Amino acid sequence: MKNLFLEEYDAFIRYYDISGEGETLVFLPGLSVASIANFLPVATNPKLQIHRSIMVDYLGSGFSDYSDKFSYNMEDHAETVAGILEHENITSAIVVGHSMGGTVAIMLAISRPDLVSKLIVGEGNLVPGGGAGTSKIASFSKAEFIENIYPQWCEDRVVSAKKGDEMATLISGMWKTANAEGLYENSRSLVELDARFKQKFFNLKIPKLFVYGENSIPKNPSDAKPDMPDPTELKENGILIDTVPNAGHFLMFENLDGFVEVITKFINKGKK
Repeated sequence: MKNLFLEEYDAFIRYYDISGEGETLVFLPGLSVASIANFLPVATNPKLQIHRSIMVDYLGSGFSDYSDKFSYNMEDHAETVAGILEHENITSAIVVGHSMGGTVAIMLAISRPDLVSKLIVGEGNLVPGGGAGTSKIASFSKAEFIENIYPQWCEDRVVSAKKGDEMATLISGMWKTANAEGLYENSRSLVELDARFKQKFFNLKIPKLFVYGENSIPKNPSDAKPDMPDPTELKENGILIDTVPNAGHFLMFENLDGFVEVITKFINKGKK
């Protein structure tokens, strides 16, 4: 693990750097998730381990520090990721983001197009409103969420985990490293996403892939959600799409091999 001190936030942001000789992959995890939980099995998969991989823990998540000087909005998360890439002298990285990480990845490509050569978005938010989890979190006041809701949710997930619920087991472990205030502000930022964000994504002049889980892809335009847009609209705006079989929103957790195959196919597209 490496760290970078961010003086303006009086905090260390930490990240994993796995060596490799291929193009650099930057992995951005979901909502307040430690990056190794989201992406370690992906980055170390035999099909991708040729690449150098950077896995980022956002401020307030994983092993990075919490800072009360940080906004926890998507723009500032993207700025901290850019700081890591500049610190490592990385340019033209392939950026892979899941859920909130997909939104941060898009924001990074919008604000720093010099740093991103290709973009892979796994069910990231494109419009305001938030996903099922973030909209629920943001529906509470900050004080209520931090003092009552979050501790109760954590306790409930431990109980479910002990009964054999695999997703509860995963989430209960990931949230142990998350700061409750950061989790709340991350959620609020996604719910209040700039309405112009989707069009800015469409306008990016780099190869772009949006990845759906087979079980969550909208069948009709009316079924579209902030993190599950209408696939026809994406295609019409030059976005490649692909689907992970036998998976819902938690793509790499539900079908690791399928997710890796989708990434590998996109990275190698057009290569001889």
